[in-house]
Amino acid sequence: MTFLEENNNVLVILDTDISTDDTVDLINAIKEHLKCADQLTTVSTKELEKSTNSSSYDVVISLFKQSCTNPKIFVERYLQMLKAGGTLVIYESFQGKEYAQSAYNERVSTLKLAGFKIKVPESLHTKQLKDFVLKVYNNIDDVCEVVAEKPSFEIGSSVTLNFGEKKSSNVWKLDSADDEELIDENDLLDENDILKPITSSLRVCSTTGKRKACKDCSCGLAEELSGKATSQETAKSSCGNCYLGDAFRCASCPYLGMPAFKPGEKVVLPESQLKAP
Repeated sequence: MTFLEENNNVLVILDTDISTDDTVDLINAIKEHLKCADQLTTVSTKELEKSTNSSSYDVVISLFKQSCTNPKIFVERYLQMLKAGGTLVIYESFQGKEYAQSAYNERVSTLKLAGFKIKVPESLHTKQLKDFVLKVYNNIDDVCEVVAEKPSFEIGSSVTLNFGEKKSSNVWKLDSADDEELIDENDLLDENDILKPITSSLRVCSTTGKRKACKDCSCGLAEELSGKATSQETAKSSCGNCYLGDAFRCASCPYLGMPAFKPGEKVVLPESQLKAP
């Protein structure tokens, strides 16, 4: 039995249908691996319900004459009685190899959900183990063996998580301005950027709002861009209704957008209209 060591405390649990006479060979074989006979305890499944030992055993070996009827209850008791990292061995008898395989899978699932780690079991068909349980079971081929290991921590235990030192991120950091040579913002501008624009270059067409004169320019932008002097003569109306206001002006009227005025009067916009609202 490779899972036994001489300093282990071992608990053997026997089903009520199993006679102690049938387990003499098994008990003696376990004692041979231990340093002292007091390290071995044998109880029945009924006595197990009254036992209050908690985390006292390194190895628990449980034998059922037939299949266990309340596996979940026994799994809870196994967790309470085993030490952290302790070994659990369960023997059960099932009728038929196919049913034994499905029952084995069910036991494994129950133990895994409880936190046990399933280990590769020793084969029951080795001569040594076969002789130990041969008197307990009628047909050794129907016996299912499960070997599991309890987690290496106690139920309800806690541990402080150490996340280590916080790693510095790759985000850029702005150091003190005293440690860095900053670029003079004035060096980013040349002489042409500082020059004020010429007022005449800002002139736009009064009709289109663009710097390019329209085809029938009447605001003087075309003459100004071509270098010709703007006519100072008073614009004459072809229809004679320009002074009446926009309601009487045509689409190409040079006074379009200006207030009504008297014939021959120079049009002057009031200061209130020249200021931004």
